[in-house]
Amino acid sequence: MLRKPFKSILAFLKRNRKRLILLTLMSLVLHGTLFFMAYMANPEKTVYDFSKRFGLGINTILFIVEAVATYYLLIFHVILPLMHKVRKWRALAIFFVMFAVKLGISYWWLFSAPQEPQNTLERLSTTAIPDDSVSWFLLWHAMFSLCDLVACFSVALMAEWIRKSKQQIILEKQKAEAELSALKHQINPHFLFNSLSFIYSKIMKSDEKTAESVLILADIMRYALTKREDAHGRVNIMEEVMHLKNVIEINQRRHDHRLNICYDEDLTNSSATIVPLVLITLVENAFKHGNLLDRDHPILINLHTNDRELSFYIKNKKGKGIKELSNGIGLQNIIRQLDLIYGSRYTLLLEDEPSTFAVRLKIPLNS
Repeated sequence: MLRKPFKSILAFLKRNRKRLILLTLMSLVLHGTLFFMAYMANPEKTVYDFSKRFGLGINTILFIVEAVATYYLLIFHVILPLMHKVRKWRALAIFFVMFAVKLGISYWWLFSAPQEPQNTLERLSTTAIPDDSVSWFLLWHAMFSLCDLVACFSVALMAEWIRKSKQQIILEKQKAEAELSALKHQINPHFLFNSLSFIYSKIMKSDEKTAESVLILADIMRYALTKREDAHGRVNIMEEVMHLKNVIEINQRRHDHRLNICYDEDLTNSSATIVPLVLITLVENAFKHGNLLDRDHPILINLHTNDRELSFYIKNKKGKGIKELSNGIGLQNIIRQLDLIYGSRYTLLLEDEPSTFAVRLKIPLNS
């Protein structure tokens, strides 16, 4: 019966050993500083306060354990989730419950301990407020709680800065690798665009529809090869949507407009930026695996934005599908990109039913 909890505890300690070691060192420094400052003010009173009940050694160990638990919960289950805006109510509940428990334990520790004779307490105490009073207890508890919050917030800011720095390094490395791979395999973009322009000019007078298709294809290739990304690797949403519509249109033209697609958009935030080719990959996946010829079950594509969030939904009936113009990125790489740039702040739900497949995507905008 005890083996499973024991294994869970060992796994937790192994998984978080670096964090716990740093928090232990932080607690030791805090405890040592507190003891030194108190000892300088009143040595006899400090030794008495730090040694009562269990002795100085055991009290120090108990202080370290309590401090590490407090800091771990505050940093990784309260402050960081609130900074990332995830599970906010859970984080707040942990915060209030934790400090209520600490308040109760501190009260029990102070007022249930065996009391020294009154003359001894008066000789040791040098404070204006009696240090065995409730007012003194609440004052010190509030001060220690504030110190805990300031220290943990500082550590959380440092941890978030380190996480973002590592994330940026990984993202830049993957981007460099992708660009190197593209340089090895792609046709020179200028040669490609010049060739398409030449073909367009030659057939414009004799076959206008085919010429328009060539122009759409040129726009698709131009976006895929020379898209303008910002410093965070994102593009303007209007460019992404224009490319998305071009992909839909070129496939419709290739199949004589027989594909059944129901497209709806409501873009109220035209200045927003997103990771490129995410929406296109999801649409191409539906083209590849969906039945687009069933009028009763068209592909549903809904795209909406507001000031804070982009919502994208696509649903298709399963079938043989068609061979669409693919950018070759793939769903798994899209998920990795979203993880790197948005962390836990996005939502991607795959609804895999026997006859249909749907994807729901929500990502924060301009953050």
